[in-house]
Amino acid sequence: MAEPADKQGHGQPGAGRQLTKFACLDCHSVFKRPVADIGKRNVPRPSEVRRCPSCGSDANLMSSDFRFPPKSDAKGWAVVAALTRAGLPYFRIYEDMPLTALGHPSQLPKGIFSPKYRVGPRPETMAEAKAFIARHRDKAMPFVRTEP
Repeated sequence: MAEPADKQGHGQPGAGRQLTKFACLDCHSVFKRPVADIGKRNVPRPSEVRRCPSCGSDANLMSSDFRFPPKSDAKGWAVVAALTRAGLPYFRIYEDMPLTALGHPSQLPKGIFSPKYRVGPRPETMAEAKAFIARHRDKAMPFVRTEP
């Protein structure tokens, strides 16, 4: 006999693992599922694709930084879809910083060999999304279909 699940998810499959957001680009649903642990959170990783529990279509892995637009915001979801389908779901993107930006090399903080800065903010319009995709196309992540 199966034990009943409580609020922490004890007794459910995947209980105790990190839950991560998935977004369906067709029905605009957002839900959480456990994913394979690969170490750090919010770093680029292969974009997992799962089945949406609402409509059965594909749902893409998103970062915990992803803030979804309201279901009725078609333009907002179009931007999300463009970025996600280009392989740039809402994970943090970092770019190399030129060492000259930090001052003289003898004055660099210890331990900095390849300084990076976080790219942001994410685009809010389709025109901004197209420019963002063109600028960061080299950082696109592959899609991996997984089912638990």
